Formats: sequence, structure tokens, C-alpha cells
Amino acid sequence: MFCPKCGKETDASGKFCQWCGADIESVQSRPVAVPEEDEGPEVGVYAGLGRRLIAFIVDIILIVLFDLVLAGTLGLFRGFQNLYFYAFQHVPASELTTEGTTAALMSSIVAAYGLTLIVVPWVYYAGFESSRSQATPGKVLMKLVVTDLEGNKATFARTSLRFFWKYVSTLIIFIGFIMIGFTKKHQGLHDKLSGCYVLLQD
Repeated sequence: MFCPKCGKETDASGKFCQWCGADIESVQSRPVAVPEEDEGPEVGVYAGLGRRLIAFIVDIILIVLFDLVLAGTLGLFRGFQNLYFYAFQHVPASELTTEGTTAALMSSIVAAYGLTLIVVPWVYYAGFESSRSQATPGKVLMKLVVTDLEGNKATFARTSLRFFWKYVSTLIIFIGFIMIGFTKKHQGLHDKLSGCYVLLQD
């Protein structure tokens, strides 16, 4: 047998190495440190923070336009106004809705902000990123795609998780997004938690 410490061949029946004197049994019983494996195979060129930031700006502009159209179509502007007058001008709920109840007031506020800040962005990001293009219009412009850890098209469920984890990435001065510039495969916290990559297309 070979001594696990010095690597020289030694007597298999002995407890100590005849060359370096190491206690063979205790050395063998120690756990061997195994290098931490990478998060997955290399699947392409990982997109950096600059391109992703530009794509994000384009997408936010488009989402705001969609929100304005939706708000105008469904009459959601009243909900935005209600929050302002109720929270900052201290106008009573009885004067802000035709029903005159706090429940009606809260319903108008939740509908306005819930649809424009959560539902529309969620459907936009998750829908586009799980589609055949694997990218939002902003990402298409910057030649980016979203994939799973094997480089395949991500499912709607996975891109939905990625979207909602973005709220976590915004905590503590957007540290989850800043990670994109410093991690090996340019993953933000939301990318890591959802098992996604953002790749640069050829």
C-alpha cells in the first residue's frame, strides 16, 4: 500500500509509514477535502451587467406603456388617486368612492397597484422569457436569452420564479442585481434562486 501522507509504498501490515512515520490509520480516516464543483456545465457566453441593464431599461419603458394602456382601459387611475388622497391628504374613504366604504377604497387601490406593479410585469417577463424567443423585447434588442442551468429554454414556472425572486434581489440596495457584475457566470440572486442563466446569443 502507499502512504497517504508521503505517497511512498509502505508495508500494508504496519500502522506507521516506514518512510515518514505517519500514522496510516489516522491519516486514512480523515475526510479528504473535495474541491467544490462548479454550479453546472458551461452552456454559453454569460451576459454581463451592462447589456442586462440596457435591456432592463427598455423593458421597463415598455411595461410602463402597457400599464398606462391597461389603466386607461380599466379605469385604474382612480385607484392611484385614491391612495394619494387617502394617505397624504387624509381625505376620508366616504368621499373617495361611490360606495363610501373603506373596503371599496382598498379594492380600487389594490386593483390599480396590483395589476400595474405585479401582474403586468410578471406576465411580461415570464411570458416572453419562456416563449420561443426566450427573451423580452429588451433582451432581444441586446441579443440575450434566458435559459435553465443546462442551457435549455426555461419553463413558464421557472421564469415566474425568476421574476418574483427579483423582489428579493432589490432588498438591501439592490445587492441581488449588483451580484451580476461579480459572480463567475454573471448570475444575480434571482438567477441563482430560480436556476437560470442569461446568455449572449451568437
